[in-house]
Amino acid sequence: MNEWHIDTEGKTATATLRGVFRLESPEAYDTAFAPILAGLKTAGASGYTVNLAEATLMNSSGIRALADLVMVARRADHPVTFVAKGSVPWQRKALASLESLHSKVTVSIL
Repeated sequence: MNEWHIDTEGKTATATLRGVFRLESPEAYDTAFAPILAGLKTAGASGYTVNLAEATLMNSSGIRALADLVMVARRADHPVTFVAKGSVPWQRKALASLESLHSKVTVSIL
């Protein structure tokens, strides 16, 4: 059983990540994040939201995968919003770095 879950069905143009993300490789994240990537590409100029508030941990391969999503959004000139919890240090640090990758990245801290 996975310690993590990605829900792309609940809200339009939104992915909600839950749990502990310790996947074994960048390729594993590419597979896990494929639905997010597809949603990001189809959302277009209206943008896409990635809600990390319920993700308690993400390893460096996962943060790299988030950066890859931002780069896809940048190439397509699509906005992307990340939702995070202010009380989770890795979320604040990682998202501050992602903001610098694309002018249309917004971070919403809960």
